[in-house]
Amino acid sequence: MMKIVIAAILLTLLAACQSTPKLEEDARYVRLATVVDIHEYTEIERKQAQANRPSDTHVGIGFGVGTGSYGSFGGMSLGIGTTVGDRRDSGKEPPQIAEGANRITVQPLGSTERIEVMSYENHKKGGCVKVLAGHPTEFPRFFALKPGERCE
Repeated sequence: MMKIVIAAILLTLLAACQSTPKLEEDARYVRLATVVDIHEYTEIERKQAQANRPSDTHVGIGFGVGTGSYGSFGGMSLGIGTTVGDRRDSGKEPPQIAEGANRITVQPLGSTERIEVMSYENHKKGGCVKVLAGHPTEFPRFFALKPGERCE
């Protein structure tokens, strides 16, 4: 009986995950927009941003102890890991000035709203972009236009 309940819960969760639209297709937060301004940061600004950002080095240590059945000793483990360097393509944090990002201001079609997006991509003033903005947990970013999508 318990296996049936667990299987039903897992199937429900799987169905819920399957029905969630991809981030770039969520019409609540993704809109077509026109590029209205591009601010390219100077080398001085980039160096200042590098000096003010946290270190790119991360260290983690893990320790585990296990016991076997009837009080016997099961084992012990120790793990140490480090990561150093490039977070640029992680997708988990907004693009950084120190790593070459520029600030691009866009205006969604049919709106007077202006949205600022930090991006490594190259865009031109007046160009058409697909932008994610206003999402409660994601930072503003661009998505590739699909065939047929235009700012007209």
